[in-house]
Amino acid sequence: MYRTLHPMLSRDIIHIRENSSGTRLMDNMRKCLPGIMPSKLQEQRALGKLVQEFVAVLLPRRTSTGWYVDPSRLLEVLMYKYPFLEEKIHIRLQGDARKIGGRHHTYIGVSLLNHECKLRGLSYQNPKEVYPISLFYESDSRDNLEENLEKQNFIEKWIAGSSPETVFYLGGDHMFIQACLDGSNVLGPLTNTGWNLYHECDKEQKKEVAQSGLRTDLNLPIDRVHPDFLFKSIPLGHVIPCILHWITRCVEKLMNLEIENMISQSNKLAQSSSHFGLEDLVRNMRANVNKRGVRHGTFRIIFEKNGHPERISLNKDHALVIISPPPSGREADYPHVLNNVVSHTKISNTLPDTVKKFLNFEGELTEFSCVAMIWESLYNLFKILQKEPTHDLIDTEKEGSLRPFDYLWGYSENQKREYKFHAERLYQLFCLRYSWTNLTPYLMKFIDYGLHFMTTLEIPLCRFSTEGGAHRNYDHNCFYYQHTTRHGGRGRYDPNFAIFSSMWKRLSFEISRGEGNASEAYLAYVERHTAAHKIQMAFRKYTVKAKLKKNGWVDHPSTDQEKNANLKSLSLLSTEMCDTTGIGDSGKLQSSELLSGKSFILTGTVPKFGAKKDDPPNCDKSY
Repeated sequence: MYRTLHPMLSRDIIHIRENSSGTRLMDNMRKCLPGIMPSKLQEQRALGKLVQEFVAVLLPRRTSTGWYVDPSRLLEVLMYKYPFLEEKIHIRLQGDARKIGGRHHTYIGVSLLNHECKLRGLSYQNPKEVYPISLFYESDSRDNLEENLEKQNFIEKWIAGSSPETVFYLGGDHMFIQACLDGSNVLGPLTNTGWNLYHECDKEQKKEVAQSGLRTDLNLPIDRVHPDFLFKSIPLGHVIPCILHWITRCVEKLMNLEIENMISQSNKLAQSSSHFGLEDLVRNMRANVNKRGVRHGTFRIIFEKNGHPERISLNKDHALVIISPPPSGREADYPHVLNNVVSHTKISNTLPDTVKKFLNFEGELTEFSCVAMIWESLYNLFKILQKEPTHDLIDTEKEGSLRPFDYLWGYSENQKREYKFHAERLYQLFCLRYSWTNLTPYLMKFIDYGLHFMTTLEIPLCRFSTEGGAHRNYDHNCFYYQHTTRHGGRGRYDPNFAIFSSMWKRLSFEISRGEGNASEAYLAYVERHTAAHKIQMAFRKYTVKAKLKKNGWVDHPSTDQEKNANLKSLSLLSTEMCDTTGIGDSGKLQSSELLSGKSFILTGTVPKFGAKKDDPPNCDKSY
């Protein structure tokens, strides 16, 4: 007999929401809605089935400090979610590391960059459209990437074995890109030839210009060879660092340069009654920045005891707020950050006549106008790259289309000319104001390679921002803390496995609720792999158990003698297995892998956190 159904009040909902986790919330809902929601037993059976499907389809396997799934299988599943993709598939591979709770966690994921997604209103920076393929502990240093990615080499094998119609790109912040490219510590801003990822040249090359006097006419190639690149099948021209990191590091550099300039001129300013002192200049800059709401109006410029300023560190939101021009008509409310900071003293314009003509320079330059134009050009460069280019129908008589081949994609010639102008103005005025020696690798990417990517890539650069992936990694860390194994005993899953399992549950739900034939085809695909996995696991269990029994295996060892007999049985087990069994990547079964993370039962040792936990049901790490 079900209980009488009573209406729920608003305060009942608030009480349940504020005092219940997701599981307890559903339990309370069952009590309030008896007979309407599935029982707890039905829910657990459905959950177990989803986990079995996940293991059978995506084949989760261990790395040194985490887990990974088969990326080719994941791509097959994504084709059921995005059945509208035609011909070429553009895949972005990206990585991100985050420190939370005193521990680093690294995330490697994939997302789709196809034009079809744009035509259907999907966001390229939506965290839900980014799918992890590898999760492991510690930072994204070269050593850790080699430990977790290069040993199995599953990503490079996947890329190399894909069809030519699948195009791969690599994205991430500069540190992640550099760690993937460089295994010999050749790259880096402090090295003589390692500042440029794309072309091998020394630092003196930064001051070179073409015969026309323009830097942008050099057209530097992308031809550097990286012998230690982790993903050698990805062309170097498809390695695109996140432009949000470009702009953030560039704004930090510009502000630090102005602070250093204020300090270097402090003695001169103190002797002149017509100028502000150093403290006044610092106060003015701080006030201008705080008027824009940076750090909720608490931005500060901190000086050490020796008088040297601490380096300014910003996030991308603060950097964009600082460098953006004020809204029209609000100049008084949001003054330029350098207002009453940089003087209006005239400076000698030593630029060549060809450069002056290209940049339309007329009249005299002041220190303020020079710096203001540097900031303006940098902002315009970012604005062009960050904005999705318009796409126009080839057949103007059509009202619209969902096929990408009916449109003209890419940047317009006006956008390319505008980008070239601002890149050249940024370079020339920066060298005039600060000297070419202060040009950073981030600034040189804007100057030398932004226009190159606009011309050669099929995909706009705005789609390579890693904002969605970084947010996804943050969500994973939050999920990790909700499902921590700390003080939880051996019965709980590794959090990385739980994250993958959660991704599968969401994917399975979205595809099964989709429209058309894709949903039915997906269910048949999952059933086929689940049935094959069950047969494979049963055959493996029978084969292994028979061989162990032959060597004197004891099912439930209770004495030391029986435990030693089991260890001896393992050591005598032959590792020669047929490839058709699917055991191990090389067709061989190591005796230590038979324990599946349960070696402490025989040896008495406790497994390490995150590396030797109990494997989830039906998940064989040697699969």
